[in-house]
Amino acid sequence: MVVVEAATVVVVVREYDGARDRRGVEAVERACEVGSSGGGKMCLFTDLLGDPLCRIRHSPASLMLVAETATGPNSTEIAGLVRGCVKTVVSGATHAKDPIYTKVGYVLGLRVSPRHRYVHVGKSTGK
Repeated sequence: MVVVEAATVVVVVREYDGARDRRGVEAVERACEVGSSGGGKMCLFTDLLGDPLCRIRHSPASLMLVAETATGPNSTEIAGLVRGCVKTVVSGATHAKDPIYTKVGYVLGLRVSPRHRYVHVGKSTGK
């Protein structure tokens, strides 16, 4: 868990807990949808089918972190989230006809609620 204090906003970054964070993560995903209400322009929409971990579930080393802020004495709000995984891939080079394997990290999604942008939530979540 990482605690970052950004100009009177305290952000706590911790691992995703399905029972506790599911509704908040879905709310942040809906708030971060990009697109138009018509006109044939570009639209970015992610349907998680009710499973926030669906994009990283089958990766061998995956992690989802949430950033939350205090909204009251006993309540918190999810301000952002990041999904990532580490995979082993074959690089283009070979050594004595054996492939060289390299570990690569992927950031599969970084979302920050529009209400919490510009207070370094994305930066602290990505650390």
